[in-house]
Amino acid sequence: MSDTPQQPTNQLPLAGHLVIELSTMVTCSLSAMTLRAQGARVIKIEPTMIGDPMRMLGHQKNGISALFHNCNRGKQSLSVDLKSDIGREAVAALAGRADVLLHNYRPGVMDRLGLGSEALRTANDRLVNIAVTGFGTKGTMAHKPAYDHVIQGLAGFTDLQESTDDRHAYMRMLLCDKVTAYTVAQAATAALLARAHTGKGQHIDISMLHACLAFMWPDGMMHHTLHDDDVLPMPPMSDYYQVLHLKDGALAIAALHDHHWQAILPMLGYPELLDDPRFNSMGGRLMHIGEVMDILKVPKTDLSVAEAVTLLEAADVPCTICERRDTLSDNAQIDAIGALETYVTENIGKLTAPTPPVLFGGQATSLAAPSPTLGADSRTILTELGYAEADIAAAAKAGAVLCA
Repeated sequence: MSDTPQQPTNQLPLAGHLVIELSTMVTCSLSAMTLRAQGARVIKIEPTMIGDPMRMLGHQKNGISALFHNCNRGKQSLSVDLKSDIGREAVAALAGRADVLLHNYRPGVMDRLGLGSEALRTANDRLVNIAVTGFGTKGTMAHKPAYDHVIQGLAGFTDLQESTDDRHAYMRMLLCDKVTAYTVAQAATAALLARAHTGKGQHIDISMLHACLAFMWPDGMMHHTLHDDDVLPMPPMSDYYQVLHLKDGALAIAALHDHHWQAILPMLGYPELLDDPRFNSMGGRLMHIGEVMDILKVPKTDLSVAEAVTLLEAADVPCTICERRDTLSDNAQIDAIGALETYVTENIGKLTAPTPPVLFGGQATSLAAPSPTLGADSRTILTELGYAEADIAAAAKAGAVLCA
C-alpha cells in the first residue's frame, strides 16, 4: 500500500468543480482524469452494452483493462443511451450543473443530439464546453475518423522517427492522444481562470492535429522554421539521440560541454580524439554530430554500467541507466519522489499507477482510487438529478440506462 502523504481534497484547486466527460479512448479520458487528480468530481458518460471500448484493450481483470484504469481513476460512470430521451435529458441536466464538459465526438454530433455547445451554454452560461476533434472543424478531413496512429503520420512524428533506410516509423505509444489530453486539461483550467474574472464560461475547440503540431514544432521542426537564404544550416539534432550500450546494460547521457567529452572519449577508448577539431569544441561537435554520435555506438572499452556511471558522474556528465519497464518500480529515484503508488482495488485487485505529478503547495497527493465498472454510478447520479426509482428501473429495462 502507498504511504504517500495525501493532501485533503478540499485543498486541491479544482475541489468543488464538476466535470462531465463524454468520450471514448484516451484523449478526453486522460484529460478528465487529470482534472480529477486536481480535485474535480468527474462523471464519465458511457454508452450501454460495452461502454468505452478502451475497457477491453490490453491486460484486464473483471472487464476493466489497465489502459482504461490508467485514464479513468477516481471517476463515476453513468451509462446511458444518448439516443434515448432519458440519456439526452440526463446529460443536459448534468451540463446545467457542470463547470466543464469535454467530448471527442466528430463535428456536428452533439448538435444532432440536442446537446450542442450553444444549447448547453445557453442553459448554463458558466459552462466551459470543450470539443475535441481529430482534424479540426474545417477542411476536407474535418469529419474523418482520427486515431493516434493517423495523427502521428500527418503531424510529422513518423518522419521524425525515420530510420537510416528512410522509412517512416511510429512512436510506439499513444503519444498524440496524450499530448492532446494535457492540452485539453490546460485549456480547461485556463478557461476556468477566465471565468473567475468574467463570470462566464466559453466554447473551446481543440484538434489533435493542431495540438500535436504545436508539440512537434519547438525541436522537431527546428530545422524547418527559418526560411531566409542566409540561414546557417546545421546537422539535424535527431542524430543527437544515441544510447550508450555497454556490456551489462545501457546508459542515457546528455553530453553538451567540452569537459563532458574530455571524460567520455578516454572512457570509451578514444583518447586520440581529444585533439580532433570535430570533437574538442561545441561548435565542432554540432557541425559533426553524426560522427560524434557514431563513437557512442562502438565503445572500445569493456565497461560495465556501474563503472561508466562512476566515471561520468565524476565529470558531472548528465547520465542515468536506461531503466527497463518491468523494473521501473524498483528505481530508487522514482521511489524517492513518490512517483508511483501501489494499492488494492475491489474490482481489479493490486496495481501500480502514477501519483499526480503536480505538487500543489509542495505537497504530494494521491489518486489511489478505483476506476468505475460500467454504469456503477448510474442509479446514484440519476437519483441526484431527481429521477424516481421507478423511472430508472423502466429505463434500465428498456436498455436506455445500465445500472451496474
